[in-house]
Amino acid sequence: MKRILIIDDATDRAAWLKASLELAGFNVAGVLAWEQVDEHSIQAASADVIIVDANAPGRDTLEQISLMSATLEKPVVVLGAQKDQQSIREAMRAGVSAYVAHTIQGEDLSGIIHVAAARFAEHKKLRDELKEAKSQLVERKLVDRAKGILMADHGYSEPEAYKRMRNMAMSKGKRLAEIAEAIIMAKELSA
Repeated sequence: MKRILIIDDATDRAAWLKASLELAGFNVAGVLAWEQVDEHSIQAASADVIIVDANAPGRDTLEQISLMSATLEKPVVVLGAQKDQQSIREAMRAGVSAYVAHTIQGEDLSGIIHVAAARFAEHKKLRDELKEAKSQLVERKLVDRAKGILMADHGYSEPEAYKRMRNMAMSKGKRLAEIAEAIIMAKELSA
C-alpha cells in the first residue's frame, strides 16, 4: 500500500482528497499546508507519493515541487492545475510525475497515483543510467590520460600501459580509475 502525503492550503479540498484516497485503499501519511512544507516535514511523513492540489502553481510552489521531486526523490502529483502549456512545461521541468488539469473523481486517484509512481520510477532509472554513463566517460578519459602519461614517460605501448595499470589495480584492490588518478596526480606533482 502506498503512503500518500497531501499538500494543500484548502482544508475542505484536502479533507475530500484524504477521504477519497483512504476509500481507494491508500494510507494518508499526512496533510500539510504549504507554509508547513520543508524537507524535514516531508521526510517525517515517509510518503511514497506526494499529492499537491493547486489551482495555479506559482514560482514558489514549483520550486518546492522541484525540491520534493529531486532532493527527496519522490513522485509528485499535481491536481487541479492550470491547463495552459506554459504551466504544464514548468511543472514538468520541476519534476512533476503527473499533472492533472481537470476536475477528478475519487475513483480516478488510484490510476493517477500508479501512473505517476511508474513514470517517476522510469525517469529515475533513466537519470541513474545517464549518471552512470557520464561517470564511465569520465573514468575512461582518466584512464586514457594516464595511459598517455605512461606511454610518454616510460615508452610503453598503449596495450602495455593499460596492462600495467590493470595489474596494479588488481594487486592493490583498487578501481582502474583510481590508479589512473594516482598516475595523473604523480605526474602533476613532478611537473
